[in-house]
Amino acid sequence: SAPLRGSPGRLLWLFCDTVWEGDRPGLWLGTTAATGPAVPGRVPGELTELPTPHGDRHARPSHRRPGGRSPSEGRARPPQGMLAPPPGLVLPGGGTCQVPDVAYGASWASGAARPPGGDTLLITYTDVCVHGTAISVQGFGVVGYRPGGNVLTGRTRLFSSPGGLPFQHNLGSPVFAGGHLYLFASVCDTSAFGICHGGRVTLARVPADPAAWRDPGAYRYWTPEGWTPDAAQARTVVIGAAPYLIHVADYSAVGQGLVMVEQRGLDGRFRLWRAPAPEGPWTAAGDRIVPCSGGSGLNQCRALIGHPALSTRDALMLSYYDRADRHINARAVPW
Repeated sequence: SAPLRGSPGRLLWLFCDTVWEGDRPGLWLGTTAATGPAVPGRVPGELTELPTPHGDRHARPSHRRPGGRSPSEGRARPPQGMLAPPPGLVLPGGGTCQVPDVAYGASWASGAARPPGGDTLLITYTDVCVHGTAISVQGFGVVGYRPGGNVLTGRTRLFSSPGGLPFQHNLGSPVFAGGHLYLFASVCDTSAFGICHGGRVTLARVPADPAAWRDPGAYRYWTPEGWTPDAAQARTVVIGAAPYLIHVADYSAVGQGLVMVEQRGLDGRFRLWRAPAPEGPWTAAGDRIVPCSGGSGLNQCRALIGHPALSTRDALMLSYYDRADRHINARAVPW
């Protein structure tokens, strides 16, 4: 979620792969969006779906559910897409990723933030090809969203296979600080039974200017010796992290500084980290757990994401997907 300039007390919510119900349930493959009230300490009781924005010229998806039927056959209208599926994604054998009932390509939002003084939100996303239970991340990009006219601008794929290291495809959690845009990525190097036992949190930055963040050559990567243009030299910025997935945001408004939610596995366990700046130092702030059950393999508890505008000085507002009830849930977690 991200605050909307010009709409005090309102948040933009971004979702990836949305199921809806009706006489014939269906699945929208890709990013959708909605707005809702921003009342600290309270989960919004109702969200208002956004219509498909203007300006995204990629082809629209087929609205077919893998292994199922077309949702357009039912009475319930499918969700309105935020980001159309990207072109050029491929299966392992090289064929197109868009195969009805077999595989699909999508752009999944990986974060949103408002540049200082601007009225356009910056949305980061990853391009993925989903084939059965396999997810191949094949690109990373940015796009601007202007809420006033419901318009997307400057959609740019920055890194694509084989043009970058895997962590570059995983960038997200945009944070603006000190005249720069910072982006975080996580890599789990050692895992077993759905739990990460060792990994890295990498950090990229670029000047906080649209011309720069749309230029892949302008990105620099953190190392203990300083910033480098060579992504292969990037090192972990969080010593001791074992991230299955991460989400980073600025909670300075509630006195917490930068906070990272490090998802350790698929059972609802996570760890909090705090830092005064994106480069750190990052300090562990305790283990937590959310009630989560059901599912198997990769289809278990996931997408643990914090929401600064809904958090308070006493508690972090955290949303997550619970396979047991197939819903996004939210709860206040004491700091």
